[in-house]
Amino acid sequence: MNATQIAQTIINQIRTLTPGPVFWSWGPSAFRAVRENQIQGINENYLGGLLFYVRGMKHKGHVFVSLALNDTYTVSIGNVVKGQMKLKKQVNEVYFDQLGEIIDELIERQDAYAS
Repeated sequence: MNATQIAQTIINQIRTLTPGPVFWSWGPSAFRAVRENQIQGINENYLGGLLFYVRGMKHKGHVFVSLALNDTYTVSIGNVVKGQMKLKKQVNEVYFDQLGEIIDELIERQDAYAS
């Protein structure tokens, strides 16, 4: 599978399994396919992935979903400048059906909203 196919698979899985209002609440934009080990700073080797920008309540910056060598995903959040990610948080060994929930937890969902 090439980088474009991997990225397309990831976005399809996220969009299919994440309720529309949740997905759009992230303010996602600038979707980009990423080649094998193209982005540095995420502390692992990967086969390819999807990089996009979000404007969530907890995180404004990049989300990088990478396909790990063990056929699970790694979700990394931070900011990417010139191919280097300044990593804020990372969740390893994420299955496809957990992607939306993990991303939402990292960038948007609050435990208790202020009244």
